Amino acid sequence: MYRIINEAEYIAVTFTGSVSFSELLDAFLRITALPGFGEKSRVWVFKGDDDTSLSLATISSVMPIIKKLNQKSRKNNKVAIVLQNGLHNAIVDLFDGDNGRGARRVDLFEDMDSAVQWVAA
Repeated sequence: MYRIINEAEYIAVTFTGSVSFSELLDAFLRITALPGFGEKSRVWVFKGDDDTSLSLATISSVMPIIKKLNQKSRKNNKVAIVLQNGLHNAIVDLFDGDNGRGARRVDLFEDMDSAVQWVAA
């Protein structure tokens, strides 16, 4: 299950429990249709209660699709990922793998407040 909030500065997607390929892709497709998508940074929050809530297989399979759809973005937006499980480094590599722009545009956080401060900076 997930919830999307379209704030003035960013779009937040919060998942609770297990996250499937179809839910992750559905959430991304929904946020691309929101007003201001191309101008806003994103905050992805995964509130799973264990390491199986978000598998690397799920992330790996959806990332090529998300990267392709993300080309709609006109701005060099940031992506903050808030995790409560142990997949931090692997997930950053998948979200930021072929960035090549120099400055880090994807980062991981353990709480929502830190993530929002970073995308707003």
